[in-house]
Amino acid sequence: MTGVPTYHVLALSGGGYRGLYTATVLAELEAVLGRPIASHFDLICGTSAGGMLALGLAAEIPAIELKALFEKQGSRIFGCRSLARRLLGFWLTAKHDSAGLRSVLTERFQDATIGNLKHRVLVPAVNYSTGRGQFFKTPHHPSFEMDHRMKIVDVALATAAAPVYFPLARNDRGVFADGGLVGNAPGLFGLHEVNTFLAPKQSALVRVLSIGTMTIGATVRGGASLDRGFGKWRGGLFDLVISAQESSVDYMLRQALGGNYFQIDDKATPDQSKDVKALDRVSIGATNTLKDRGSHAAQRALGDPLFQPFRAHQAGAPTFYHGPNKNVPEAAC
Repeated sequence: MTGVPTYHVLALSGGGYRGLYTATVLAELEAVLGRPIASHFDLICGTSAGGMLALGLAAEIPAIELKALFEKQGSRIFGCRSLARRLLGFWLTAKHDSAGLRSVLTERFQDATIGNLKHRVLVPAVNYSTGRGQFFKTPHHPSFEMDHRMKIVDVALATAAAPVYFPLARNDRGVFADGGLVGNAPGLFGLHEVNTFLAPKQSALVRVLSIGTMTIGATVRGGASLDRGFGKWRGGLFDLVISAQESSVDYMLRQALGGNYFQIDDKATPDQSKDVKALDRVSIGATNTLKDRGSHAAQRALGDPLFQPFRAHQAGAPTFYHGPNKNVPEAAC
């Protein structure tokens, strides 16, 4: 494979507070690798909670700090509205206010923009103003001229605006809903990004490392009612969407890449599923389960031969065509 351009993609799934599992895996891997994990990847993709982690890694925030963000600030991020408001507006308003999430993100990222990031990212969201998927990206292609001006906080709020759980997110580009509606497991988007924009018309070697969130398959009990309105579905509909996406993307990436695809994820045991089933459950049980399983998953990955290429890869410095980190002469754009 000498001379063949090689691109490594890191794909981080969404999953609400279960992102603590992903963050734990990243922190453990980074501790062993001894340098920012972003330096091992040519593109980082992340959706919802995974999008927040992707943005943090691309800013070279230590993974251990991102883990602490979930563990220590989870109750602020998923702070419920007042009891009175919940009782009066249950059918009309989201379960959580986005003020807590915004404040946590602002404390961490301040006014930094996508253009300030040091590594390439792709963060899916759904533009509810157009009804289409939208993919926020660093300016790693000449045609990506707008996203670099967006605040990291606004992009994170857009990709994490999970229906029922959080309000829609408005910013200068429109109104947005959670990226999990279009691609909760963003590995396929990463593969497409490399083949279309980073290495077009090249026989590039692409490897994808996907890290999940212990997503639990949304299923129906045998005796459950099949006639369901919103009161029956509630958050279960969104859970079903992301669960179905996870399994479909995993299957397609295995077919497309074979041994060049590696997934780190775990299935919760029946007892543990009671702790981590809900996307917004912040509890001692959920925290312990997610951290314990994440730590073991990282240890397992480090000993797997299929993980070794990701460990050995050193990503080259990214080319940025616009924004504060632009490193291409005007004539070359």
